[in-house]
Amino acid sequence: MAKMTASEAFVETMVANGVKDIFGIMGSAFMDAMDIFEPAGIRLVPVVHEQGAAHMADGYSRVSGKHGVCIGQNGPGISNCVTAIAAAYWAHSPVVIVTPEAGTGGIGLGGFQETNQLPMFQEFTKYQGHVVNPMRMAEFTGRCFDRAMSEMAPTQLNIPRDYFYAEGEFTIPQPRRIDRGTGGEETLNEAVALIAKAQFPVIVSGGGVVMADGVQECIALAERLGAPVVNSYLHNDSFPASHGLWCGPLGYQGSKAGMKLISQADVVIALGTRLGPFGTLPQHGMDYWPKDAKIIQIDADHKMLG
Repeated sequence: MAKMTASEAFVETMVANGVKDIFGIMGSAFMDAMDIFEPAGIRLVPVVHEQGAAHMADGYSRVSGKHGVCIGQNGPGISNCVTAIAAAYWAHSPVVIVTPEAGTGGIGLGGFQETNQLPMFQEFTKYQGHVVNPMRMAEFTGRCFDRAMSEMAPTQLNIPRDYFYAEGEFTIPQPRRIDRGTGGEETLNEAVALIAKAQFPVIVSGGGVVMADGVQECIALAERLGAPVVNSYLHNDSFPASHGLWCGPLGYQGSKAGMKLISQADVVIALGTRLGPFGTLPQHGMDYWPKDAKIIQIDADHKMLG
């Protein structure tokens, strides 16, 4: 443990998680912490509207695979971020939104820009950390970063603005990362049996392939099976368009060739995709999804299966 302010504990925990950039608008609610961003090697990327900051954090996560972090002034600055965090949620982006709130002395009394900020994001975050004691600043900060990465979804760190100024003994938690396990033996054997009997297997490569750094493995599987590959909606980076087995994306305004091709599949191997309704949407006058095909679906979120 080391003696420091809660602001320093907050910043040091972000540094431990590899944070180099934060997107947001400067505000008095987190001024004390902001003053030590630069000495800690963290750049505050300024924006003209907080919604842009949250969208930038989402885009940063999608491109880098790292945490995207955004922050703003309590109240209206934070409420401006809701739409962008919803987009990050459906994109499985590990965004951490830091939401300073009214000081504890003014909560319930109409404190400066007082707003109940936790309900705003409860539908679009996998974890909400509310700092209930300034001595737990590092703990809640670390937990938000851990959960964002393990859940591959946004988390919220809600901090009363007066808590940044507390002093005490803090331990900076080290990041916890979870290794993803392979499928069960029985399930894998069933999948192998389906693929072995398939006359025309087609692979759908989704965003989970990119998040798992598995594009090369997807290419190897496609080449081994001689199976054509289509991209899931909005994930054209999940299989290279230059490859001979690539047939284009599915979903809204997708590839006619890819749609015609998958309509003939007897086995669909869906890698890292939830097969959502917008990504299998009939297009170009074609209701192309192969309703009689066997589906092998692989996704990190078990709630998306089936």
